[in-house]
Amino acid sequence: MMLQIFLKNGLRSYKFKNSQLKPLSFVEEEKKGSIFIYYSKEALAVSRGVVITSIEAIEEQADVITHWTPNVYRYGEYTDEKRLVVKGHFEKNLRQINTFVVDIDSKENHQGEIILACIDQLGFMPTLILESDFGYQVYFVLSTPAYVTNKSNFKVIDVAKRISMAIRSQLAKQLVGVDIGCNHFGIARFPNKRNIVFYESENRYSFSEWINWSMKQAVDQKIEAKAKLVVFPEKKEYRQVDEPWFYLLLRKADIIGGEGRLGRNNVIFTLSLAYFSSGYSQETCAYNMFEFNERLKEPLSEKEVETIVKSAYSSNYQAARRDFILELCQEWIASDIQEKELFIQRRGWWKFKKPRNQRKYNHQQEWKTDLMSYLNQVEAQGQGYIESTRKELQEKIGIPTRSLDRLLKDLKKENKVFYRSKRGKGGGILLMSVRTFLKQCLRRTREKQQAYLSHLKDLFSLTKKELGMIVALFLEEHCRSEQLNLFEADIG
Repeated sequence: MMLQIFLKNGLRSYKFKNSQLKPLSFVEEEKKGSIFIYYSKEALAVSRGVVITSIEAIEEQADVITHWTPNVYRYGEYTDEKRLVVKGHFEKNLRQINTFVVDIDSKENHQGEIILACIDQLGFMPTLILESDFGYQVYFVLSTPAYVTNKSNFKVIDVAKRISMAIRSQLAKQLVGVDIGCNHFGIARFPNKRNIVFYESENRYSFSEWINWSMKQAVDQKIEAKAKLVVFPEKKEYRQVDEPWFYLLLRKADIIGGEGRLGRNNVIFTLSLAYFSSGYSQETCAYNMFEFNERLKEPLSEKEVETIVKSAYSSNYQAARRDFILELCQEWIASDIQEKELFIQRRGWWKFKKPRNQRKYNHQQEWKTDLMSYLNQVEAQGQGYIESTRKELQEKIGIPTRSLDRLLKDLKKENKVFYRSKRGKGGGILLMSVRTFLKQCLRRTREKQQAYLSHLKDLFSLTKKELGMIVALFLEEHCRSEQLNLFEADIG
């Protein structure tokens, strides 16, 4: 089952010749791709490997494979008559991108520290963590593959490389030994029952979710570089809706969607960010996006448009990102269009929002930061969780009631906090950061872990499945077999 999750229908189910499993009536519906496997690190160093085109062939050799390419290529070949040395492992031969892999060349990080870094820096949980002789490899598997086509001039590869680099750069802020420069879609260790330290198949996210996340990272980096920003006088207010690119995209009707491409979802999201950064209300933006969507040859549902607009107005983003705008316009307006044709020429950068102390209302992202900082203070004082009334918590953070409710729901969905509301006399809020929970697990022996987990499960009304995904990371080395049973790891 794990192989299907990783390779995503990129290979044949059965061997083309000499299959021991293929039913007589089975016919492969479409052409599939290839991957490369290796039997040792030494063989890998001299490109001595095997071209594999089926799941069945991998399963037959699962016990002896040491390395593989989890992303699927269009074809694989041999350079010699003895069929020992493989070729075809280059970017433009990629058929589909299935996963991002981060290589960590250090044992200074514990598995628990890796998951903490994923939570803190990315907001996404890994699908798989493997342990190697000198470190770890962390897999982030996509929910559906991003397909690479020459029709789009292989732009999916460029976008995916940006996402991959952003993941590595963010994790490097908290982890020792993250390899920033290695091949983004290269060869990785093959998962087996000996090297898996964490596996949760449900931790898979779409390519568009990763695109939106990476766009936010880029925007945040620009905001952080305050010294380089020039604020123009208010009478010369800059608005993204006044840029030429905005109307070029808004008038376009032949924009379509599809996995692995910057399509209609991304265009609607980018246009919505322009409305948001330009000070328009969410209602005005939604109305215009519904109108835009209706003009498309293949429109989205109104519910999908509503969700995209809501995301743009979540205050998690500041404005549409310049380089993504350029990519969208080169995809849908003209492949050779230049920045000078799309943007108003101006000196310096525009800051899209005032400093916090100059604004009457704080954004949701800042309240998140305040609440997580408060929980860190609680942890530093030796408390595991807080029990408070809503009013007390509002006063601590300085946040309105409705915003607090939305904030807690968002943080819980992002897997950053556990919380439970208690009604009636003596009611209030029970709240604990996932980070604190993980640290508490690390500090306890196995026996005490079980008691602690049972207590937390009852306290926050959590299911075994919700806790199990996180707990498996922190079991000691001699309990790895139990981790594998918990997550039902299966490599065929």
